[in-house]
Amino acid sequence: MAKRKGKGGKGIIPVILLIVLLLIGGGLTLGDKEDMNPYSATDAYVHFIDVGQGSSTLIQIGSKGILIDAGEDEYGDYVADYVNSCGIDTLEYVVASHPHSDHIGGLCDVLERYPAKEMIMPYLTEENTPTTRVYERLLDCIAENEIPVTASEVGDKYELDGISMEILGPAEQDDDLNNMSVICRVAVNGSSFMILGDAEKPEMKSVFSAAPTLTYKSDVVAMGHHGSRTSIQKDFLSAVDADVAVISCGKDNSYNHPHEEALEYIEKENMTLYRTDYDGHVVFRCTENGYERVDSDETYR
Repeated sequence: MAKRKGKGGKGIIPVILLIVLLLIGGGLTLGDKEDMNPYSATDAYVHFIDVGQGSSTLIQIGSKGILIDAGEDEYGDYVADYVNSCGIDTLEYVVASHPHSDHIGGLCDVLERYPAKEMIMPYLTEENTPTTRVYERLLDCIAENEIPVTASEVGDKYELDGISMEILGPAEQDDDLNNMSVICRVAVNGSSFMILGDAEKPEMKSVFSAAPTLTYKSDVVAMGHHGSRTSIQKDFLSAVDADVAVISCGKDNSYNHPHEEALEYIEKENMTLYRTDYDGHVVFRCTENGYERVDSDETYR
């Protein structure tokens, strides 16, 4: 059974109340489950899904999962099909990292097929609350499916059958919504993954300053903001001290992600690099003996 460990903070916010607070203050298919190779019921998997110039991460144990973002609107059904292809029938937690379309655009289509047991979103002030179509559509979708929503809070932990996800950020409000990204550290069978969303230097600095005693060390880091130069905050990344870096970005994207400064940093730190624009889906199997990348032709037919 999924458990949430908190420290007596905001707790679960009724979705209609949260939406009111936020608004006034705040075509590809992958096939059916039976068409895919089976997954171990005891091993866990972390999937960095290729959604072009966007981001989507799936953490899986057996038939249960945690989803962080779902790319642009056009990738919603694709991500839902991907979740289905993994043999997942329940999304315990869905994280909307921050209100930018390349992260939350596809979530509505996923939630229509997999109503999450709990949504995790950053708390936004009136000044920070966007009025974009994609964000308001997500709020409507959450309300229509009566999904409970929790405002992210530093130090909160969410557990799912041996998977532990701890919230590290955001630690404070920022006018730049990239720096309102929910930062997650996920521990899976003894291996660990730092997932940064679009967090840039200011958020990483504020997180590290606000909670220096939290555990940052991770085996794999999903680089912030698709490998942007603005997300290379060396103090934070040094504390993460990852061996592997993953960059989610689209091929020949107009932002020139990943930037050369990020690639140079990764090389200097002797990290192994995987990129969704080059490697497609980047999937790690996590066992009691550690983690390993699973080739796509080994994972899928």
